[in-house]
Amino acid sequence: MTRAYKYASVLSPQIQSFIDEKRALGCKYEKEAKVFYEMDRFLVEQGVVTPVLAQDVVEKWVGKRPNEKRKNQRWRLNFTKRFVSYLLLHQYEAYFPDYKISSSDDKCFVPYIFTNKEIADLIAYFNSMEPSRQYPDGHTVIPMLFLTLICCGLRSGEAAALKVKDVDIENGILTIRNAKHGKTRRIPVSGTMRLKYAEYYGKLHADSDGENYFFPNARGNCHHTNVIEGRFKEALWNCGIPYRGRGHGPRVHDLRHTFAVRSMQKIRKDKGSSLIALPYLSVYLGHCNMNKTQQYLHLVADAFPEIVEKQKDYLGDTIPTWEAQK
Repeated sequence: MTRAYKYASVLSPQIQSFIDEKRALGCKYEKEAKVFYEMDRFLVEQGVVTPVLAQDVVEKWVGKRPNEKRKNQRWRLNFTKRFVSYLLLHQYEAYFPDYKISSSDDKCFVPYIFTNKEIADLIAYFNSMEPSRQYPDGHTVIPMLFLTLICCGLRSGEAAALKVKDVDIENGILTIRNAKHGKTRRIPVSGTMRLKYAEYYGKLHADSDGENYFFPNARGNCHHTNVIEGRFKEALWNCGIPYRGRGHGPRVHDLRHTFAVRSMQKIRKDKGSSLIALPYLSVYLGHCNMNKTQQYLHLVADAFPEIVEKQKDYLGDTIPTWEAQK
């Protein structure tokens, strides 16, 4: 349930209007609503009494806080830029912080792209699971859950939240409900996956209700993403894939990155083909905009420079550097 915050500063009408506009466009805007509450209290504390965002107020708001990571400060800066742009568009006075915060103090996370052998080893490991008394269906559920992450590029939370009614086996369609940014999307799966889902359904869901979780945990509930991450780390260790520690990966989310990069590698390497395919991949992955999908071009360029070489007339120097996105 979306929490309702009560804003009290002189800019509270503009804050609420901005949030309402974003939600009307389909964005959840829950984290942002909470940050706006913090900003609202900050404006009150600073004694702002007119609907104006002065430079000293903005710079104090976006300034680095004690023990704060650079990525959090950058997020607040970009968040502030969006709100200031909204104020300027509606003829309010506001200082636009036209600068970027250096990431030199933070290590940029580079996604781990699994090799074909590593993917095959992970699948083989999960398929070798034995029944257990604590989780009688675990040896059936966990392999299919991870096969879905590997072959469909879902976020782990999206796969865990799937219910029986969301898996259309006859047509090979998964319905991802209320995913990131509050979006719902429908994605097709391969014929092979459709057959595997049919077999899995027969073993586990012949008597299930549509509201039952498609990948239930031992209690029949939704798997927590931390539990999925723990299972994944066990698989890495058993497959001999080095885990480099928290913040360095590999992570479960890197299966999604691998899916995206492999998808782009399958695109025909003729002129302009990647740009034609990007919108489709963006919708499939559930990205809010094309910028996040375009970042995969950087990874493809590192591994397959000939793809980008053939598309210079279309891409120019637009390939972005990677910043991890979820």
